[in-house]
Amino acid sequence: RDPEAARWTAASLEAAHAAQRGPWVARKLREWTRAFMKDPNVLPVKNPYGKWNHERSILEDADVANEIALHLQSLGKYVKALDIVHYLNDSEVRKRFGLKKGIHLATAQRWMKRMGYRWTKNPAGQFVDGHERPDVVYYRQTEFIP
Repeated sequence: RDPEAARWTAASLEAAHAAQRGPWVARKLREWTRAFMKDPNVLPVKNPYGKWNHERSILEDADVANEIALHLQSLGKYVKALDIVHYLNDSEVRKRFGLKKGIHLATAQRWMKRMGYRWTKNPAGQFVDGHERPDVVYYRQTEFIP
C-alpha cells in the first residue's frame, strides 16, 4: 500500500474525528480534496449531512408562525404538539401555506420549542389530588387515626 495514501487516510480520519464524524465523512473529505486539487474553482457544494436541510423552515415566515400561534391560543391554556399536526393536516391550511403534506409530531415539537412553549406534567399524587377532601379528612380523623 502506498504510504502517501495511508497518510491521506489518517489525516482525513483525524479531520472527520475532530468534526465528530465517522469514516464516511473522512472518505468524502478525501474525495473533495482530490476534486479541488484537479480544479480549484470547483468546490463541493453538497451538504455532507444529507438533503434534509436544504430548504428554510416555513416557521421562519412570520405570517405562518403568527397564524400557528393564534391557532394554539384559540385552543386554550393547554396545547400539545399534536394540535399543530392536526391543524396542518387540514387541506385548506396546507394550501394557504403552500405545503404538499403535513408535518410530523417531532417537527411540531421542535416548532413549539422554538416558539417558546414548555412542556409540563400535571402533578398527580396523594398530596395533590385530594388529601384535603372532606371524605378523606373524615376517614383520617375517625377511622385511620382515631
